[in-house]
Amino acid sequence: MLLAAVLGIWGVVGYKIISTINPPEPEIVTQNFDMAFSPNINTQVDTFSIQKVNRDPFLGTFLGSNKKKSTQKTSNKSKENWVPVIYHGSISKQNTKNKVFIVSINGQQYPMKMGQSINEVKLIKGNSDNILVSYKGERKTIAKT
Repeated sequence: MLLAAVLGIWGVVGYKIISTINPPEPEIVTQNFDMAFSPNINTQVDTFSIQKVNRDPFLGTFLGSNKKKSTQKTSNKSKENWVPVIYHGSISKQNTKNKVFIVSINGQQYPMKMGQSINEVKLIKGNSDNILVSYKGERKTIAKT
């Protein structure tokens, strides 16, 4: 009687293991669709307009500068006599306030400090946005490119 109970229990355990490892395959039923796909074409055009935003969404401050931009008037003669000068930016050490400005004069890049003169172009002052240079006695503000 004990032997029959042990064999019955082990038989049930073995059946569970085998049925879990090899499950019966599901029956696949195929359906025949005779309809053709014809999507609906939406001909309605979505329109929108872009408007200027006057308020910064993160800070809540109004955009728009209250600064007045100063422009220096130069005659046509002075523009013809100027050599091509392009301001690329500035570099400086973290612990010092001395800045070195990267300036292209006639296609050549030069590192310039305040008051330095290269090819008759003298750097008078500058910041991260623009520099003021002098060439043959005439001054010109050049913006960063």
